[in-house]
Amino acid sequence: MNRNQFSFIKTGATMLLSIVMLSGLLACGNTNSAGSATNTAGDNSSSTKSNPVTVKTAYAPFIGGIGIYALDDKKFDLDHNVDLKIGAFGATSPLMSVMTGDVDIAFTTLQSYLVSVNALIEEGSDISTLPKIVYLHNASTGADGIVADASIKSVADLKGKSVTAQYGEVTHYMLAKALATAGMTVDDVNLVDMSPGKGGAAFVAGSVDAATTFEPYLSQGTTARDGNIIISTADMKNTILDVVVVSAKNAKEKPEWLLNTLKAVEDATKYVNSDLDDAAKLTADDLQVSAEEVKAMYPTVHLYTMADNIEGMNEGGWLYTTMKDVVDFYTSIGTFKKPFDVKQLVSTDFLSK
Repeated sequence: MNRNQFSFIKTGATMLLSIVMLSGLLACGNTNSAGSATNTAGDNSSSTKSNPVTVKTAYAPFIGGIGIYALDDKKFDLDHNVDLKIGAFGATSPLMSVMTGDVDIAFTTLQSYLVSVNALIEEGSDISTLPKIVYLHNASTGADGIVADASIKSVADLKGKSVTAQYGEVTHYMLAKALATAGMTVDDVNLVDMSPGKGGAAFVAGSVDAATTFEPYLSQGTTARDGNIIISTADMKNTILDVVVVSAKNAKEKPEWLLNTLKAVEDATKYVNSDLDDAAKLTADDLQVSAEEVKAMYPTVHLYTMADNIEGMNEGGWLYTTMKDVVDFYTSIGTFKKPFDVKQLVSTDFLSK
């Protein structure tokens, strides 16, 4: 079974933008849904509740999305007078989809988001006009890691070994963070530039000593080569995470549909965390696996609660340290020309609303 079947795809994380700046599109942002929401904001009449606002999103169906599918299946969105429409990511990055209005709200990895933001800044965009992070959705807590040959027992043992990671992408960042736990850098290993899927397959085939990859390749590696998962995101808290992004216009204007969508997301998170058995049965078809497989995979992710959001996003929260670390890493390898102020990319206006 490959990761497409398990749907552990972090779609946006593998895309570097080649963008011609579309500043005019940012102003129109969420033409249809935002306009509808503006007309109904604050209106609690029965006629308003009979006409929920359509909110478009795109999400790669992996285990971190269990809350999104539970939200839709349990109709938590309709409870808050919004109708969330879930589509699949296409060739366009999540950030650009928000800017063009193809989606109203995007769930994307933090690394992908920052890479896309940097591309826009380098094209001449004012950082204050770019889409904002308004919520933390989920974190990898074991779904990603490094699987190594049986002779390699620790991160320190990777010195001089061939290790796969995709240059400039999230696995490259994860490898650097992992090596840092042993006082090492990527220069201490023989980096083999491969995508997570190809790297995992190369390790299973015996072509490399270790691979920075994801499930199911982590588990397959331990079986096929009697290998070891020497470190994973279970050991690196808040390293790989998905954030919720909306246009700068909607972050500023705080339309009712956006507030209500985030309330529905929080309701879905509470539901999954309180009744995983039921949530697994409900969302198995959405994730294209069995309910038992959903339950087995669920410990490899953490759905952030509102309390987590407040801790991470408020002044002095861990999110800003993580964002700065990602920016500094990409700057150090030359992907970014220079660092930027990450605090301008976060809106805390939606916490505890």
